[in-house]
Amino acid sequence: MPANPFLASRAYASTGLETAIADASPEQLILMLHDGLLESLHRARLAMAEGRIAEKGEAVSKALAILTEGLMPALDPERGGDIAANLAALYEYMITRLMLGNLQNDAAPLDEVAKLVQELKGAWQQLAARPAARLAPLPASEVPPSGARVGLSFGVA
Repeated sequence: MPANPFLASRAYASTGLETAIADASPEQLILMLHDGLLESLHRARLAMAEGRIAEKGEAVSKALAILTEGLMPALDPERGGDIAANLAALYEYMITRLMLGNLQNDAAPLDEVAKLVQELKGAWQQLAARPAARLAPLPASEVPPSGARVGLSFGVA
C-alpha cells in the first residue's frame, strides 16, 4: 500500500523542526517563538475576518500559550533585571490585549500585539546576527529603536 504523501510530508516537517530546535541558539529559539506567535496572530485575524470563531479561538489560544509557556518562562528576572521585568510586563499586556480582542471579536488588539512582536523580533534578529561576541551588551549606538536590549533578559552579558 503506498504511503500517504500528506502524512509523509508532515513527518518530514516535524523532523526538520525538531532538528532546527535542537541546533538552535537561545536567540534563534526566541525567534522561532516570535515566528509562531506572529503566525498564530495572522491565523486568528483571518479566521476572525471570515467569521470562523472556533478557528479564531484556537489561534488566539496558541498565541497565548506561546507567550505564557514559551516567552515568559524564558525570562530570567534575577540576571535580566529591569529588562526581564519590562519584558514580563509587556508580555502580560499582550496577553490582556489578546484576550480582549478574542472576547470582543476585535482585530485591533491582535494587530497591536503583532506590531509589538515584530519590534521585539527585530531586536532578537540583531542579537542573533552578532558574532560569537554577541553575548556582550550592545553598545548604545546599536540598541534597537524600541530601546529593548532583550538579550540581557536571559542573563547573558
